[in-house]
Amino acid sequence: MFSPNPRGEDENGVEHHSPRLLILDDAAPGSSASSSEITSFLEARGYQVIALASGDEALQVLRRARPELLILAVGSTGVVGSNGREAEIRTAARDLGIPVLDLVDAGTDPGARIGLSEEADDWFVRVSPPEELAARVARLLRRREPTSAAATRPAAVPIDTRFSSLVVHDLRTPLNVIGLSLRMIEQVLPRDDPDVEEDLRFIDENFRQIERMLSQLGDYARLFEPGLQLSLSEFNPRRLVDELLENREARSGGKGSPVRLDVQRSCPAEATLDQGRARMAIEYALVNAGAAANDEPIRLTLRGGPQRWIIEVEIDRPPPSSVTSTEIRPQDFERLCGAAAERRGMDLAIAARVSELFGGAARLEAVEGRRTTVILDWPARIAGPPAAG
Repeated sequence: MFSPNPRGEDENGVEHHSPRLLILDDAAPGSSASSSEITSFLEARGYQVIALASGDEALQVLRRARPELLILAVGSTGVVGSNGREAEIRTAARDLGIPVLDLVDAGTDPGARIGLSEEADDWFVRVSPPEELAARVARLLRRREPTSAAATRPAAVPIDTRFSSLVVHDLRTPLNVIGLSLRMIEQVLPRDDPDVEEDLRFIDENFRQIERMLSQLGDYARLFEPGLQLSLSEFNPRRLVDELLENREARSGGKGSPVRLDVQRSCPAEATLDQGRARMAIEYALVNAGAAANDEPIRLTLRGGPQRWIIEVEIDRPPPSSVTSTEIRPQDFERLCGAAAERRGMDLAIAARVSELFGGAARLEAVEGRRTTVILDWPARIAGPPAAG
């Protein structure tokens, strides 16, 4: 019944971000429309599918990988198999904003089915045509798309943005005083003492690190302000990136990792997005890559697909074992600034938040022993300026 119906690549042969689906189903392999058949069908439709039969595993994957949709198999009585953690799984999905599609056995009691409609966002009977499943999955994913979600659902913010803005504001004054004092001290100290020069360099690097942290924290907080509006305009993506790299070179004085720009033919000639926030996201992706590159070159690739603008920030440096491929989400970070051993700084969270506001996605791809790539996948055009919660 669930025979694969493969979709070919798009006309440009460009891979897109594939929504990740989690299926929790402990149905026996021989039952009608078992999870393996459903998994094969959905994968042939271009989805990434994680199929599990354990409630404990499902909870871990929900919280770690945050799939775009949870498909939850229930028995004929309307109860999740033998896992015994249905309520906890549903609560976790609801808290994370993940829609739930219940997979119902044929012959399910009508009363139980009505009850399911109150617990889940939608339901599907196993013996129904597979095209109906595809339609229901697509509908739930459309409802969750960030282009509409940013306007209708407040984003979960892991920090108090008002307090963070206050901290940034109040710390700027003493930090500026320290910076001015450092410049004055440099003018009166001997220039021919290598130890003094090294000490001053060390102090200056840490001063600038704190300065970057405050700027980052301020940018992050502003991206979650209630009623945030995007300032949309039409621009040339290549020109925007060329100007960004020129400014970056001027600020750094040629220090740090060089950036090699590769603009492919598929890159859109025009885009309609928020230029300022697009520039911010790309710059923070470069900052994060620079922390891991150890002054080695960074490759910045601009490409596209049908109505897409895709930015890749890649370093050919083997990632540590702690760095693995993952979706980058605005709420997930482990430190303010990215590091080679972690790549989970607030810098990438900012790039992910901008991607979310654009209705796109961000992810980190790690190839063991070879390279890591930050990928920002955006629509080339946004029809209107959505507000963000």
